[in-house]
Amino acid sequence: MKRLLLVAITMFLLGSMGYFATQNSHNVSLNIFGNFSIQLSVWMVIAVSFVSGWVVTELWQFISHPQRFVQSFLGKFSRYRENKKLQLTQNFETASLLRDQKQVRKNYNKLDNQKTPLSIRILYLEQLRYVNSADELLIKYAELRAKHQGNLQVLLPYLKLACEVSEWDLTERLSHEILRISQGHPDALEGLRQFHIFRQDWVACIEQERDLLKKFSGSLITKNLVQEHEEHLQKALRQDPKCLKNWSFRYLPQKRDRRNDKPLEAIGEARQLQKSGMFMEAGRVLKEAYENTASLELLESLENVFKASGAEEQILEMIGGLHNSRQRSIPASLLFSKLLYQNDRLEDAAKVLSEVKLPVSTTKFQITKLGTKEKGMQMTEEWSDLYHALRYLIAVRQNRSEDALQEAKPLLREAKIIGITSG
Repeated sequence: MKRLLLVAITMFLLGSMGYFATQNSHNVSLNIFGNFSIQLSVWMVIAVSFVSGWVVTELWQFISHPQRFVQSFLGKFSRYRENKKLQLTQNFETASLLRDQKQVRKNYNKLDNQKTPLSIRILYLEQLRYVNSADELLIKYAELRAKHQGNLQVLLPYLKLACEVSEWDLTERLSHEILRISQGHPDALEGLRQFHIFRQDWVACIEQERDLLKKFSGSLITKNLVQEHEEHLQKALRQDPKCLKNWSFRYLPQKRDRRNDKPLEAIGEARQLQKSGMFMEAGRVLKEAYENTASLELLESLENVFKASGAEEQILEMIGGLHNSRQRSIPASLLFSKLLYQNDRLEDAAKVLSEVKLPVSTTKFQITKLGTKEKGMQMTEEWSDLYHALRYLIAVRQNRSEDALQEAKPLLREAKIIGITSG
């Protein structure tokens, strides 16, 4: 606005002088030296006088206060450079969003100097994902990391890249370095979490997930983490049965039933005993836990302990004890029969199967023992097939062809055949 006002006043003065110059044609003679003189219009003399006075004033100001002129000039030049840099930065960011690699490289080359912000350099490396290989990117990040030691702006995307390309040794070093610099940083926690998942170190994994859920509960980054966390808690118990001993679940959005952890703790304890070669103790832990919970996973673990022990007879007797108990469970009886068959005790296996009674109308039957909350739960088709398969195999081994043919019928149910054919 001030500039427009100044221009208007200047134009008014010049116009006034031009008008009066046309009305007054008087000339002034200026003697320069000797007989040499110049004839000028009086209005020209006035205009030159004004201009000369302004020039002399500016020269005097420059001589007496030169920093004012220099600062004004440098300020204008600096603003020009800043505006140009800002425009280049905007062009670079726009090209990055559009994934225009040619423009990305062109604008970055114009910005690339010692004063280039680190954020621009990181953004440029992110764009190189579409051009360079993983090894080339790792080298570039390593070079940038060497120049900016301990800078999270470099370490965090470097950690993300290392996780993506499964450089787990590098990921571990970067994660610990980040945690030393910034405790509880979400990207560091997520990076360590992925590293522990890859290493199947579930105890360490759930610790990272707990910190994430505590600090960022309800956020987008933890939206799908709760369900994964429950799965990892179960895996952690299988690795270390005491890992949740002093664990508080207040960070979870819903209350968690700790009673479901009992079978998992038993499996974890049995695995530790098994690693120490204490197969009998491991079998005993699993047997007692199954008697209390009737979890099928305990039976699977018990079978694995029996095989790892070299078919220890005492462990087989433990499983037989489940079959002979008052609250007999069909899965335990089937497992006992299966192991007897595998040890060529056909008569004993057949005797156990004869004590398993299936409903006539269906091939499904209960798996739980009486008195548990799971009463009424139905047996899966896999267990049903095991029942008939054992009876079939025993009949074949004993040369009872008609019985074998009879037992084969349930294994070739129409629905199963059609399902296999259509699949």
